[in-house]
Amino acid sequence: MPPPGSLPRRLHRASHPAGPRSLMVLFVVLVTAFAPIRQTVAAPAPWAELDRVLSPIAPKSNLLIAEFSGSGCQAIHGRDEDQRLAIASVFKLYVLGELARQIQAGTVSWTDRVVLEDGLRSMPAGDYAFAPAGTRVPVRALAEAMIWRSDNTATDHLISLLGRDNVYRALAAFGHADSAINAPLLLTRELFAIKMTQSPEWMRRYMNGSDREQLAMLKADIAPLRLNPGGGWGKWNGPTAIDGIEWFASASELCRASASLWSLGAQRGLEPVRTILTGNRDTVQDRKAWKRAGYKAGLEAGVVNMTYVLERSDGRVFFVSAGYNATRGTIDRDAAKAALRPVFTCLGLRSGPASCANRVEG
Repeated sequence: MPPPGSLPRRLHRASHPAGPRSLMVLFVVLVTAFAPIRQTVAAPAPWAELDRVLSPIAPKSNLLIAEFSGSGCQAIHGRDEDQRLAIASVFKLYVLGELARQIQAGTVSWTDRVVLEDGLRSMPAGDYAFAPAGTRVPVRALAEAMIWRSDNTATDHLISLLGRDNVYRALAAFGHADSAINAPLLLTRELFAIKMTQSPEWMRRYMNGSDREQLAMLKADIAPLRLNPGGGWGKWNGPTAIDGIEWFASASELCRASASLWSLGAQRGLEPVRTILTGNRDTVQDRKAWKRAGYKAGLEAGVVNMTYVLERSDGRVFFVSAGYNATRGTIDRDAAKAALRPVFTCLGLRSGPASCANRVEG
């Protein structure tokens, strides 16, 4: 499905010509279909073959396979891993990062309760979109819903609690090298409202505006809108301004953020961070090979991101992220999922990741 109108394929600010602009995205959690790891049939599968399979899936894509080393990443294999792409709801890792920072600082507690508001109601995914205003929800429950079920209403309430500017600053604090491309950081409901209701001309003006002008447009045109979670998607019917109204990060930046979160989760009082990161195993169900497995995905028309944190049975922790962007048409998610399956199989072997360059068992 073609994007509405003829939107500019460029960043909204002339001061950042090299990358797209950031805003929000359709946060529907992707469902991957990786089969359980089996270790019976060996077949050669060098990284070059993996790249050959993955690269045609979308016009723009990246890939990183790495192992955590402290709060950093040791790359095993990458392809365009420093290329920033729209990442959809994977940006919620940065919200979790700011939440962990404020809990560590003592300004927020896991047990604090947040009152749900109609003004922060977003679209699905997530059940909180349908919860009555006035419902009181613990901070930890909101964080779990944000990562496990990609709940957008939970996300927006956490951003409101933590402060939009603070969450924006967390991008740089958690290893994003050019967080300005994500300014001003949008709530999920703002992205939905923009793409569901606004014209291509409005979006063009927004992307070409300064941060101050964009915030004024959000206040005047978007803040008064109320979303109906069961009312359909309005004008949004295909890839829409994904090069300018989204969140953006590279696979390398997502790895740094994930490694930092994993490291924080080892600290007293922040143990829930690791639990939250690994609460959605998706179909990585081989618990013998993978003690814990966490999946965070982003999906919007024209955007697919699949990011994993995997703790092996021997305690080693691995990171896999594959991202795809297409301003027109569709992305074959099934092909992307199938191509990653042997990576999980190989990394799960005790022979070590170096052997993955020559052997994958599937």
